[in-house]
Amino acid sequence: MIRPACNVVYGLAVVLETGLFNENEAGTSETQSLDRAIDLMKAVLFAHESNRSWGYTWQSALCAGLLGHGGWMLWDNLDADTQRRLAAVIEYEANRFLKYKVPYWTGRDDDGDTKAEENAWNSMVLDVAIAMMPSHPHVRGWKEKCSELVVSAYSLKTDLQNTSVLDGKPVKDWLNGYNLRDDGAAINHGPGFVHPDYMACITFQLRAYLTQSLAGQLIPEAADFNVDFMYRTFVTKPWDSPPYDKPGGTIYVPGKPGLYYPKGTDWSRLYFQLYYFFDAFAHTFRRDQGLPHPAADWMRIRAKRMLEMQARHADGHTWAQGEFDAAAGREQIATRYFADVFLLQWLSAQNQISKRGNWLSADDSADAGTPGDSGMAAEPSVEFGGCQCVFSRRTDGAGWFLGVLSAWVIQRVAAGCRSARRRRRVSA
Repeated sequence: MIRPACNVVYGLAVVLETGLFNENEAGTSETQSLDRAIDLMKAVLFAHESNRSWGYTWQSALCAGLLGHGGWMLWDNLDADTQRRLAAVIEYEANRFLKYKVPYWTGRDDDGDTKAEENAWNSMVLDVAIAMMPSHPHVRGWKEKCSELVVSAYSLKTDLQNTSVLDGKPVKDWLNGYNLRDDGAAINHGPGFVHPDYMACITFQLRAYLTQSLAGQLIPEAADFNVDFMYRTFVTKPWDSPPYDKPGGTIYVPGKPGLYYPKGTDWSRLYFQLYYFFDAFAHTFRRDQGLPHPAADWMRIRAKRMLEMQARHADGHTWAQGEFDAAAGREQIATRYFADVFLLQWLSAQNQISKRGNWLSADDSADAGTPGDSGMAAEPSVEFGGCQCVFSRRTDGAGWFLGVLSAWVIQRVAAGCRSARRRRRVSA
């Protein structure tokens, strides 16, 4: 199971490299956990070398993006051969997109296959490659394709006339189609199936805020394209019943951790982690301004419910049988999102979020490490939804995973628990 393994490598890397790791909570030593992460990474690298793209090119960019991010954060702990092998896999996956034709939804409700989340996750390996290998001869091509994928991912029909300039080009010139209905709906997994989980996958493109900040490079202007629109859609747009399922209302339900699914869901109504990261981004960068409910409130509500779910199990895992069986490696998915939230808060608390800017300009790295116009709150908040630190010691198909990260950890980070490290750049 490649994707769960990549989620674990990334999650462990975040915990180990930010100073979060606690041996008493984890029930194992830091050295043992580092060894586990590296051994798991080596196994996944071997699988890629034996069968290019793990024999599954459709999601290999997502897997490689997570694996590369984790391995890059652990870079100083890797032997030279493992460093070379990791860089080679990321380079291979990134190069696949140099001549890639970006796909689009047909714009018909009877076509239940938006390309929104697919385009967003394909950007992930390019984003990591650019952070790891900024001197690579293909880096400009990677940036161009990454920007194209991100602009296309959650584009509206009206964006085909959008003259706003992102990364050196008008939005309309990046596009050859669109992937959302005008009301923000992503139609996926069936005709007319309005699927909030795939609308929330817009968060895949926000990973640039993590990778480029760690590299001290500009965050591309395209990284948060239509993100504010989507968050506002979740919070404020009513979905009337009929034609949508009872009781109708907004996707974000005031005072509730769960969501309203206009056409139901084929995943789980208890999949809070994806939205938790979206809320954390909106809160950190004040994207909830003018909305009727602060993003921090959603974070607290969801965190409380996730902790309650974990408390049911001695080993701290989240879902009981029958609650999210459709997702293989669901606990490792949770690991990834908790790591995303923590890393974002960690960078913010230490004033290490890079500026947004045109990363295709001649000089795209000047003062990138200064928050500047990133939109980040001037005084990083220590609010994190009231979580407690719960590490799981459960082992299943893909190995060790982590539980919910905590408010006291965020407070420790805000007080300066460890200076943000700049990741080592990889030679081309």
